Amino acid sequence: MPVLIVECPDCGHRYEALVLDGTTQPTSWHCSRCQGVRAQPRPDIPPRPHAWEDHPDGRHTVACACG
Repeated sequence: MPVLIVECPDCGHRYEALVLDGTTQPTSWHCSRCQGVRAQPRPDIPPRPHAWEDHPDGRHTVACACG
């Protein structure tokens, strides 16, 4: 489950977006600040694994801000 950094070119708002395993990325991203539809994942910031994936045995051991 990669966590992407998405940025809106209209207002500069950056936010994290989770892409669930087995799904495809959206074709358009909506900005929660200005409601624009031109936001895009930052290609220069690599996706990071979700906190669930960081633990060696796969257990959820930290609080998750996404839920």
